[in-house]
Amino acid sequence: MREIEFRGKSIMEGTEGRWLYSFGIKYGDDVELLYCDEETSDTWYYVNKETIGQYTGLKDKNGKKIFEGDIVKFRFKKDRAECPDLIGYIEYQSTFTGFRIMSYKGSFKIDALETIIEVVGNIYDNPELLKEEL
Repeated sequence: MREIEFRGKSIMEGTEGRWLYSFGIKYGDDVELLYCDEETSDTWYYVNKETIGQYTGLKDKNGKKIFEGDIVKFRFKKDRAECPDLIGYIEYQSTFTGFRIMSYKGSFKIDALETIIEVVGNIYDNPELLKEEL
């Protein structure tokens, strides 16, 4: 069973710009999304809805959790020859029913590459990492 977890960037004064992690999302009438800080389960925070990403259930080669929106570096072998490092980002694709790495070389199943993936940033804080690749 996969662990369900989300993250989003706070837009509230005092925590603005900080990543918050939670096991739940709450929808409100006046605000589209509210987010709960894992340390204080009774306190809900406003987050930028564009930054909300779900945990894939997988960790990178260093044990770091991989979330939707993360930028990853990975390498794979083709015809027994090792290819150069690639950079891509994590995206959920309903047509493939799962999380995939989107790269200029194509789309890859994340669970097939878990042991060789390294999280190097995310599309919100480090978009420049993708400009060279995509």
